[in-house]
Amino acid sequence: MKYAWNAFVIGLIMLTASTGEGNPMVKKAINTPAASEKAGQRPYEMAGREDIRTPLVDFQDINGWTVECYDDADAEFVLSREQKMWKEFTGKLTYTGKKDSSTVILRPPQPIPVDTFDCINMWLHGNVWDWAPEPGSPFVVVSAIVVDSNGKEQALAHCKMRWKEWWLAHTKLDKPLKSMKLSGIKIEGINNPEPRSIYFGGLYTYTEKLEPLVFQPRPSRNLTLLPGQDQGLNGTGDGKLPFPTREQTILPTNYVKDYRCILNMTVEGSYEFLYKGRDAEIKYAYKPVDGKLDEIVVFINGKRFGKPFSLGGVELDGALATGKLTEAKIDGDSLRVVFELVQNRRPARVEYVLRLWQKSLVMDVICRGGRATGLLFGEIEGAAKPRLIPVPYLSFDWQRKPQVLCSGEPDEPVFASVWADWYRSNGSGLFEEHWIKENSAKINGGVRYNAKTDGRRNDMYERVFLTVSPVFEEVLPTIANPPSPRGKVAGERLWQESWGPGDYATEMERSRKLRSYGIDMMTQCNHEISWRDEGESFTMRTKAAPGKGGDKALQDYVAHQKSLGWLSGLYTNYCDMAPVNENWTEDMPQFTPEGNWRPAWPRNYALKPSRAVEMDAKYAPLIKKKYKSTAAYTDVHTAVPPWNYCDYDARVPGAGTFAATFYAYGELLLNDQKVYGPIWSEGAYHWMYAGLASGNYGLAYDDTNFSKEPLNVVFDLLKIHPLECDIGMPWMGQFFREPGWEKPEVIEASVDHFLAATIAYGHIGYLVEEFHGIEKACRSYYMMQQLQKRYAMQSVSTIEYADAAGNMMTPSQAIATDALKLSRLRVLYRNGLEIFVNGSDSVWKVDGYELPRWGWLARSKKGDFLEYSALLGGRRVDYVKSPEYEYLDARGNHAAIGGISTKGAVAVRRKSEGVEIIDILGNEEIAVEAKAQKCTAYDEDGKSLGPVQVKQEGPKTIFTAVKGARKYVMDISTAP
Repeated sequence: MKYAWNAFVIGLIMLTASTGEGNPMVKKAINTPAASEKAGQRPYEMAGREDIRTPLVDFQDINGWTVECYDDADAEFVLSREQKMWKEFTGKLTYTGKKDSSTVILRPPQPIPVDTFDCINMWLHGNVWDWAPEPGSPFVVVSAIVVDSNGKEQALAHCKMRWKEWWLAHTKLDKPLKSMKLSGIKIEGINNPEPRSIYFGGLYTYTEKLEPLVFQPRPSRNLTLLPGQDQGLNGTGDGKLPFPTREQTILPTNYVKDYRCILNMTVEGSYEFLYKGRDAEIKYAYKPVDGKLDEIVVFINGKRFGKPFSLGGVELDGALATGKLTEAKIDGDSLRVVFELVQNRRPARVEYVLRLWQKSLVMDVICRGGRATGLLFGEIEGAAKPRLIPVPYLSFDWQRKPQVLCSGEPDEPVFASVWADWYRSNGSGLFEEHWIKENSAKINGGVRYNAKTDGRRNDMYERVFLTVSPVFEEVLPTIANPPSPRGKVAGERLWQESWGPGDYATEMERSRKLRSYGIDMMTQCNHEISWRDEGESFTMRTKAAPGKGGDKALQDYVAHQKSLGWLSGLYTNYCDMAPVNENWTEDMPQFTPEGNWRPAWPRNYALKPSRAVEMDAKYAPLIKKKYKSTAAYTDVHTAVPPWNYCDYDARVPGAGTFAATFYAYGELLLNDQKVYGPIWSEGAYHWMYAGLASGNYGLAYDDTNFSKEPLNVVFDLLKIHPLECDIGMPWMGQFFREPGWEKPEVIEASVDHFLAATIAYGHIGYLVEEFHGIEKACRSYYMMQQLQKRYAMQSVSTIEYADAAGNMMTPSQAIATDALKLSRLRVLYRNGLEIFVNGSDSVWKVDGYELPRWGWLARSKKGDFLEYSALLGGRRVDYVKSPEYEYLDARGNHAAIGGISTKGAVAVRRKSEGVEIIDILGNEEIAVEAKAQKCTAYDEDGKSLGPVQVKQEGPKTIFTAVKGARKYVMDISTAP
């Protein structure tokens, strides 16, 4: 989980600014290390590396340097061996201040002449992590101060220090600077009353010279490109990627099979695309004149729906362009029109090719020459009673969430959507805008084309899907990826993140304890600190953290976790690259359009996707062979929209296209599944990558609060769910956005809500953390494991919602009438599994079961599986009956259900050699349907505590719980 923090990375800009105000207190630098100072070591990962640049300042001698302290700042600049970089010494600055304006400037003895330069680098050692702010440790800003021949100084804003240990901070200036001198280093934002220290390892100025790059060949994209379109690195190698899986790519599903699509020229210069089916008649009328897309008008069942692309069209040089029609021709089922659009008195040729696929008007847009800066979708004008419907898990970035339009009367709704085909796009990024007015709405934005580092834009190649339908499900885009080849294995197990581990021994003991409760079908993945001790790199390496015991310790840890019957996954990530990593070169980071290295997680830059897929191909097999892990957590890749990690480095084939990132990451994720087994990524934008990973966290990095939102599960269950196994919602601390959910008086209800939502969205279980109570952790396991095994990656046949009167409604009716807000959900899977989830405040009675708020019922058509979290005698109980186990949590009130009678929580497994009973919590006496005269108790380590006295009452064997016992085994061979 890393991408969420990238929003805090500051931009790199050049400022003309006052270098200091008022009369400073001036001190001399100390050119001798303190006698008590303990010498440190260079970063161990950099062993054998040599500095590729000659520093302007290497901080090996600071004799004559001075420290200027402004606005209540105080500081000391000392030659130091505490933190080493390239050589023996670094410069240590220790500072205090009283307010945000407190500032320190380090001055060399004389301004240092600088050759012509357009880049500044600094090796800096910080003192605070971005994701873990520490009171009294501000994020200070460090800048270089240069002075021109006229004596005018300017501070070149460089970086805000949000990391610990060493990082190579980099700034590319807007233009080269000449005849300058370095006159100081500015540190501002010093508001800490207690001393804090940072270190300087080298300052560099240079003119960037970019040499040609060579890349490994990559397979082709699995689709037909638009005429003249290039696919970057794809197609330079053998074979094809397995995605997309069809030429129609994102075309929504049409649920009526008997229909016709007709293209006619109605009168000279006017055309209509007509869908005729038993469900609806939809007409897209088009009279091309000036090239704007508001020339398209939609009618449904004879009534005017509106203009779906009002104020839409091709943007040239930053503005919506118009022009004249030069060609219009019907070719089979397609209409081809060509315009000469004009902007700034400069013409550009734009070609539209339109056809009707099912209910979708599909439009190709081509504009060559690099003039197009965007394709604008405009707004839907004339829609009656418009409403915006957000689609959970379909987001473009943070709060940028495209919407679906719902219009018309509740008993006759009309839905509309517009999507760019992300498989075919040649753009730099998709953008989103939405708003609603009385008779119009904006539901999506369009596509942006940004300049690469050479100042040129790519040609425009886009395919757009406009869909109008009376059915909500029919306006949702299809994800044309293959289903995960590891999905079956992934779906059988719950998931747990070790959040490290920081300590192997502690984590192994924790895992052994969980396993003693019968929690055997688990995948446990580890996070980045399994690779690092402090702030070193955490990916693209095959050397485990030396302070944790190195390779041997990590190998033993993985082997231990596997011995529990668990899948054990290590952390991997080819998005974040630290400059201390052994693979680092200045050609590795992504470039922004301005030519800067794109910052990523603190102390890292975003690795070029073209290199990421190469690094993964190299390191995944090495890691698998060395540590023998059986799963993986491939962090970040699906947590960043590909347009936010678009590499604009003009040396890279496909530069400036987000598709280059999407296809590289997709290939990488598939390779990880091939190498490791089941793999998961961070999620949030996983809708694009569904199936290319085995699953993702059920995250939404936007304002969607799943603990408050109604259960709008349609997109997830129909489009994402059949392809992969997503995790939880994802974990409880992320699911609940408001504080207080973990309080003792509400934690029970919180767990119920969390599990019910996980089941509703068809996700696999994220094991509830045992510090909330071991019975809750076990409840999450036993109530999820057999259920999720039955629905993982299964296709859904029916989704329905009940209104307040209990009437079942389609999703379209539920959305149009607001019955969706009750969150009374029924899902029927094609394998016969039926699930009811009640998210309403009142009890929902379903076939004799009373489902309280966030209660549920699940049952198989065959009758071999039953599960419910429901009221029994007015009190809630949790029960599972399956061939694999029977489970009952009576929640402190005696209950007798199925083959179990107890007061607390019990799991029962029936095997040929006997009956195994797991005493989870709160039991004094346990009764199990079995015939046995012998029973043995075992503690959590599996050691025998001796025989247990039993008695028979009808078909059940009863015994009193033994102190310290975790498991009981009844020998049914001794039955009378």
